[in-house]
Amino acid sequence: MAIVLSILDLLLAIVFVFAGSTKAFQPVEKLEPKMAWVKDYTPRAVKLIGWAELLGGVGLILPGLVGLGILQLTAAICLAVLMVGAAVWHFRHNDAKGAIPSIVLAVLLVLLASYMVF
Repeated sequence: MAIVLSILDLLLAIVFVFAGSTKAFQPVEKLEPKMAWVKDYTPRAVKLIGWAELLGGVGLILPGLVGLGILQLTAAICLAVLMVGAAVWHFRHNDAKGAIPSIVLAVLLVLLASYMVF
């Protein structure tokens, strides 16, 4: 089971580092065609969300490598909260289909966090 959780942790980290770096380093105008939600937020807020995802992704891996599991747990919980917020945005904008990835990621992060606690 530990191997499966390590693989899940690595995959989630890759997803969030990639998604976060995209939002953190690309201009908002370039993100708009792919991400409808950026129109509702300021460019600064989009960059902040990107940095939160990027640092959360790093936080899923780095603390586990150096033995600071509590930071790894914190990163998983914070990213799950961020994904719940993303799902709420999609539901409020009548985009239930768009909420599915956020919900799946939130569930996987909660699952990962629950195994970190025990």
